Amino acid sequence: MKKVFTLIAALVLGFNLTAQTYEQVIVTPDSLHLYFHGCSPHGERVSVTNHTSEDLVINRCYAENFIVEFLYEGENIAETGFVVPIGESAGFEVYATPTLKQENDIYGTIFIDTDFGVYTIALYYETTYGIEEHAAGFYIAPVPANDFVNITGENLGKVSIYNAIGQRVEEFDTGGDNLRIPTSDYPNGIYFVRTAQGETRRFIIAH
Repeated sequence: MKKVFTLIAALVLGFNLTAQTYEQVIVTPDSLHLYFHGCSPHGERVSVTNHTSEDLVINRCYAENFIVEFLYEGENIAETGFVVPIGESAGFEVYATPTLKQENDIYGTIFIDTDFGVYTIALYYETTYGIEEHAAGFYIAPVPANDFVNITGENLGKVSIYNAIGQRVEEFDTGGDNLRIPTSDYPNGIYFVRTAQGETRRFIIAH
């Protein structure tokens, strides 16, 4: 089983990058965040669409300080390369693991080097997913969240939402065991839920 930890990747570039004004290559993760943790054997999907006038050659896929695998039908094309024909799309299953052991979370960039230019996906590799979160006495779903998030636990009490830099976004007095929070107006990113008991879990919003 492939051992991976937590990877959260967000698309930074790749839309409307053109070789000529009427030609474009689109690089799109199926979801905004690519999310792994524990010993999960699955990857996340990235698609490459060729809207140019010739076949698109992917020379290699790599990342600084990470080992990257781009799997097409089980074959790793990260170093061998791949051709996306005119007008077609190719879907890849992507894995990334750091080359060095780190105690802190790691930011990185995946580079997709093609003959029409280099396209990038920014990634966030999380190493701190640990015992404290598993021990928290409440649950969050869905993850990643889009329009809403449900928080379920016994006697939640006052619930606070914080963003990734520690700013309190909202606070709720639940008076029960369930809380549904609309998240359509929240920016994409990592958030933290803290209950009156001091327990904390994180969740992701990806519209």
